[in-house]
Amino acid sequence: MREALLECFCVATRLKTEDVDVAAPSAAIIDIWEGASDGALNFSIESDGKIAFDAPQGFRVRLNIIEIGSGCIDCIHVPEPFHEGSIASMSDLLLLRSVTVVDREGDGDKLGFRWLLEGWFERPEQFPKIDDEELDWLVKAAKVVYGSLGYFTIASMICGNNEAAAIGLVTKEQ
Repeated sequence: MREALLECFCVATRLKTEDVDVAAPSAAIIDIWEGASDGALNFSIESDGKIAFDAPQGFRVRLNIIEIGSGCIDCIHVPEPFHEGSIASMSDLLLLRSVTVVDREGDGDKLGFRWLLEGWFERPEQFPKIDDEELDWLVKAAKVVYGSLGYFTIASMICGNNEAAAIGLVTKEQ
């Protein structure tokens, strides 16, 4: 349980946001929930059932706990080591955010997608091989945020491991 809470703490404190998504296997979620319920330092359960963390920067972080494999998040393609666990890569975060952009089209979701995409281009990484459904979400989100330019943006990102899909996007838009 200590390790799960430490991971949650480390991720929550390095960000500058009041809303953090934590995707974890069910055992880690149970540990985090039990730790917060038992009064772990700076953690609490809010009236709506969400776990909250009082960050040292002076604001409260609300944690959205999501079980990996529950349908919402089937997998993390490229987990990056972080302390005793891992965090999602920028590519994975873009894939996850693309679903919320398409589903909700909220300003905050669009801003988050744009921020992640710009961050990816600042430090490009090999984009993982993705399936057709993931590609569809990513393309739709890019189109919502960038219009037709979104096709070319996504094609340039995914071409390493998804060459046929990237070519299809470029020829589709012409």
